[in-house]
Formats: sequence, structure tokens, C-alpha cells
Amino acid sequence: MDFILPLYKNALISPEANMFFAVVMGFAFGFVLERTGFTRSQYIADTFYFRSLAVPKIMGVTVITATTWFIIFAWMGWIDLSALFTPKTYVWPYLFGGMLFGLGMVMSGYCPGTAVAGLGTGKSDALVFLLGLFGGAFLYFLLYPMIADFASSSNLGVLKLHDLFGGNEYISYILTVLLESGIIGFLVLLQKLTNKGEK
Repeated sequence: MDFILPLYKNALISPEANMFFAVVMGFAFGFVLERTGFTRSQYIADTFYFRSLAVPKIMGVTVITATTWFIIFAWMGWIDLSALFTPKTYVWPYLFGGMLFGLGMVMSGYCPGTAVAGLGTGKSDALVFLLGLFGGAFLYFLLYPMIADFASSSNLGVLKLHDLFGGNEYISYILTVLLESGIIGFLVLLQKLTNKGEK
């Protein structure tokens, strides 16, 4: 049997093994978040006040690293990129949801992943954030019949970078690396200007 990722979707591992690997990877991810300080709310909040831009820079490097391994595995025939789930693009709901999500992050200093890891280390503010998260999700469930039209508006379908510029997944990879590198470079420059202004 050929080794092709994703393993579960290609029926190479059982549902039980898939869940086991998911739990192990979840604990590993939480461990890394804790060791790097991402479970401290101030770490993320400092980003929005330009006191530290380490979080978005690390996220940019992570995107480049992950996409590089994806494209290498695809080139080697180890992964079927078409089997990976890609959500549809809803322009206005995504913009509104992104602003709402960002507001929640700047107010709390957490995102869902860091909050769960923070709760695992006993941080009470992470618990408050998660209660608000689940409360907001429940409120969305209750209000959905009234906002369903907006939530499904401006649907562009499954949209990828190479759909806009032509080519294939390799074009998307090149554009992603260039875009993320530009963002990281801008953040480095912005951090230097911010530090210089504080002196």
C-alpha cells in the first residue's frame, strides 16, 4: 500500500489511530506553546500595542515552514494536496469575523489554541476567555437564523492563490513565501522603528 498523506482520509490508519495521533499532537502543540510563552496573555496583547511583534513573526515563519514541507511531500508523492480540506471564501463574513476575532484577542490576549493550553497550566484568565468563547458560539447558534443570509454572502467558493494568478499549487507556494517574507520584513522594520522611538 502506498504511503500517501493524509493517512486517515486515504484509509491508511483507523479512526482510533487517527484520534490517538490527534491527541498526541495536541499535547505536543500545547507543550510548545507553554515553553515559548504563548500561553501568557501579555505575550499576545503586546503585539497589538507594538511592544513586541514576536508572535506575528513566528506565525509567518511557521506558515513558510509548513507550506515548504507540504510542497516537498507533494513533489515526492507523499501527500495528495487535493485531499486536504480547503474552506470556501466568504468575503464580508470573513472580514467581519476577523475584526471581531481580533477585538477579542486584543481584549483578552488569547486565541482559542493558546487559551486551552493556558487553561491546562492553571491560568484563570484563560478560563474566562474560554467561557466567553463558548458563550459567543452559543449566541451565534441562537442568532444564526437571523444572520444566515449574511453568513453565506459573498461566497467565492474554494479560492486559492494560483486560481487568481494562474498555474498550480507551486505558484501558490511561491506567492505564499514571498508574501510572508514581505510581512516578516515589514514587522522587523516596524519593531526597529518602534524601539528607536522609545529611546
